[in-house]
Amino acid sequence: MADNSSIPEVGEGPVPPPCLMKAEVSWMSTVRGNLSYEERILRRVRGILNKLTVEKYTLLRNQLIDSGITTPSILHGVASLILNKALAEPMFCPLYAFLCSKLCVYGQLPSFPLDEHGGEEITFRRILLNECQQVFEHENVKVAEIRQQIVTGSLSRDLGWRRNLGFIKFVCELSKKKIMPLKITLFIVMQLMQHDDVEINVEAVCLLLNTTGKKLDQLGAMVPKKIELNDESPNLYHTCHEACVDWLKDVLTTHPQLETRMKFMIHNLLDLRANNWVELRHNKVKDKMISELISASDAEALSRLHPGASTSTNTRTHRAVQFRPLNRPDPHCW
Repeated sequence: MADNSSIPEVGEGPVPPPCLMKAEVSWMSTVRGNLSYEERILRRVRGILNKLTVEKYTLLRNQLIDSGITTPSILHGVASLILNKALAEPMFCPLYAFLCSKLCVYGQLPSFPLDEHGGEEITFRRILLNECQQVFEHENVKVAEIRQQIVTGSLSRDLGWRRNLGFIKFVCELSKKKIMPLKITLFIVMQLMQHDDVEINVEAVCLLLNTTGKKLDQLGAMVPKKIELNDESPNLYHTCHEACVDWLKDVLTTHPQLETRMKFMIHNLLDLRANNWVELRHNKVKDKMISELISASDAEALSRLHPGASTSTNTRTHRAVQFRPLNRPDPHCW
């Protein structure tokens, strides 16, 4: 006969669930205890970057600077984390580039000397540029493989077309902040123009020329004056810039099957250059820069802490509302 002593009788009510046993040592503390100092710092930096927004920029930037970067390997890891976040989130490339521009200021992050005699010191800017170079070379290899898969038909064109646009956008923002040298940006443009499949790189070339075209034209204006700039002749930049513009014009004539969006990008770039790099559509509406947004968010946070300081701006003017009688018809007129 079966033993039914463990089955609750009718009317006893629900059986309470078993209590959870709390461990003496938590799993998270065990994981943290097994991590090295470098891994703990990089884990902290990764958490800071995951929470980075315009509103919390000032607070999180100070936390990143004070996170405990004491070795060259940790500094290298911080640069890699920022670059990977920028590539994974292209919409936030201006914010990450603005963060890099502040971290590249001397004294914000520590620099380390090389062991070799006469070598340059290891700085955040130098590591960031080396990381960008490695990513560009690695992405070129990937794009070549993707291009081969597109030819064979095993991969769609859109994947190869948008493969390295996140990196190009980040390079454009670094060029605006004068972190990326102009000659490196122009070298990237020339490398993109050498590929056979131009449809993949038209958008990338247009993005880079939108950022550096004005500076290249200014250097081109120095050619008749024979001005030397940083021991390099501006004639080199002017010649390469003209070659890029001629390449885009040639794409319009030799590739009639090019998508309409790409054709409009080329035409907009040529019109922008003809108008002295002043866009007519944005003459009246001025976009705010990242620094202006951060200053506005800091001012708003300060006003929340001290609400009495902005009482004059919070006053409201009440206007008397006049109600007009409705012209309703007389019910006896029907």
